[in-house]
Amino acid sequence: MGSVIALEQYKKRQAPEKHLDSVLYPRPRINDSEIFSKDFTRLENVVFAILKVREILRYHVHSNEEWQYLILCVLDAAYYFDAQKSQLLKEATTTLKDYILDETNARNGKDMTSALLLMDLIEKSPRMKKTAPTD
Repeated sequence: MGSVIALEQYKKRQAPEKHLDSVLYPRPRINDSEIFSKDFTRLENVVFAILKVREILRYHVHSNEEWQYLILCVLDAAYYFDAQKSQLLKEATTTLKDYILDETNARNGKDMTSALLLMDLIEKSPRMKKTAPTD
């Protein structure tokens, strides 16, 4: 005799490993006002952005570990940022942005676009600081 079950329970039975992944890596919460209220010339806000990108990538491409190294490179370049050596930060963010673009598809496009935006804010904010007047 057949039985009636909820659709969610049926999906969990068909692919239990996928359900486990969603428990281990919850969907990232992206808040526009939280992002645009940050001053990305300050290191703590750069760390916030890097952790948000990490959250996005962990949810969408957790099976590949290459992004973890790339995020550490961006964090290292941001921490040791010097206005005369801004090329290191640009290279690190460009490499991570290229990786994000490679992993972007129709399913994760919105979140990955947010990650790209955060990378652009990290890359471009310190440059503004170096050209700003120091009165």
